Amino acid sequence: MSQAILSARGIVQEFTAPSWRRAKIRALDGIDLDVREGETLAIVGESGSGKSSLARLLLALAKPSAGIIAYRGTPISALSRTQRRIYRRDVQAVFQDPAASLNPRMQVMQTLSYVLLEHRLATPATVRGVIEAQLEAVGLSPAAGFLTRYPHQLSGGQQQRIAIARALLLQPRLIIADEPLSSLDVSVQAQVLALMADLQARLGIGFVVISHDLGAMEAIADRVAVMYRGRIVEAGPDVLKHPQHAYTQTLLDARLIPDPRRARARAAAEESLQRSS
Repeated sequence: MSQAILSARGIVQEFTAPSWRRAKIRALDGIDLDVREGETLAIVGESGSGKSSLARLLLALAKPSAGIIAYRGTPISALSRTQRRIYRRDVQAVFQDPAASLNPRMQVMQTLSYVLLEHRLATPATVRGVIEAQLEAVGLSPAAGFLTRYPHQLSGGQQQRIAIARALLLQPRLIIADEPLSSLDVSVQAQVLALMADLQARLGIGFVVISHDLGAMEAIADRVAVMYRGRIVEAGPDVLKHPQHAYTQTLLDARLIPDPRRARARAAAEESLQRSS
């Protein structure tokens, strides 16, 4: 079994509701999870189940209310300055809306060269060659034709490839992708999924993919974790083929072609699930 690059133990995340009562909302409720080196882990569930909140904690963009997120066995909160810098390089992000994650005033060359020069991974004399090689690696060819483009001059699929290329410049061991397919059409989704699978096979990069698209995740994931109301209700390599939890079965049923009898059965199952939770 491969080593865990990230681990979560007993993670709780609470938010204060924006109302006069100041009620606490528990977005995550006792999450235990290991993200292993070189694997693709899919985290699935409906909107509001806590998937994106968990992704933000794994990226250290927020702190949990309780519990520990650890990088290679060391709590992130206890990392030294040098260790945190290594963590920041090892664990990269690709966000849901690629256009929003790219500076609209910067050309592709400027966006990517900033990363290289900031981390001293290239000199001004070599930066263009490194960027062109990275663009070719994510399927943007000929690379020279993309260097002077702004984000609005790229298609959604091209924007997402630029975002992936930017993450790859730091030679990460793990990319956390929060709904990376939701803003893309079906044909482009297939291209991005194929790119992710190729990167994993060639470079050994691991992925945590947050998604509600069960079909896509079944195609690429080594393991699937199913989230419901802030909890992981089941996880494993065959969760979507042999679900053990009623909620997972409900998610799978929701993919089927609408049918009145199935709709009634699904409504009954959901009502039963609500009563038992």
